[in-house]
Amino acid sequence: MAASKSTSPQPIQPLDAERSVRGASHLNRTAQTPDPWKLCATLEYGSDRTFATTVEKLVTQTAPRDWPKIEEQLIGTLALPECTEAGRAFLCRMLALVGSAKSVPALTTLIRNPKTADAARTALEIIPGPEAGAALRDALASLPGNAKAGLIGSLAARRDAAARPALTSLKNQTAESAIVRGTAARALETIPLS
Repeated sequence: MAASKSTSPQPIQPLDAERSVRGASHLNRTAQTPDPWKLCATLEYGSDRTFATTVEKLVTQTAPRDWPKIEEQLIGTLALPECTEAGRAFLCRMLALVGSAKSVPALTTLIRNPKTADAARTALEIIPGPEAGAALRDALASLPGNAKAGLIGSLAARRDAAARPALTSLKNQTAESAIVRGTAARALETIPLS
């Protein structure tokens, strides 16, 4: 005959001193675990990128239906005052993967600065929608030389027919550098007529 089980609750045994200390230590370490999003903002070229890899995996493995949440996090991180040039470049790369029209205002601010223009335009080049194309076209007047040539390349990659008038003007402006005029001419060969 099987022994019957007792139904009365068993008293909770207190943790021994060693387990108590280990548990407190684990909780303390967990509370001190750095936020990988904030660490991405402070990235430096050549530094440890372990946390950036964590964020990149999170972004690339997120289902499209959840991209808006990730996009919000990226935009918020990009706005942090401690965000470095390398951090902005990384965050822009991630926005290129999941960004929408909601990212355009943050990227528009960055595209007007020659130090961050390349990262921002690369994201805007890929983000779908007319807002991204308009941001690229609007920035044409504010960038010099090579940065402007890169911007023209992004408009060509988007095959942005609305950019044709501005590119035609740039191609014919003798005040522009040879690289800008040449890039505008090549872009016009690839962009379809309206």
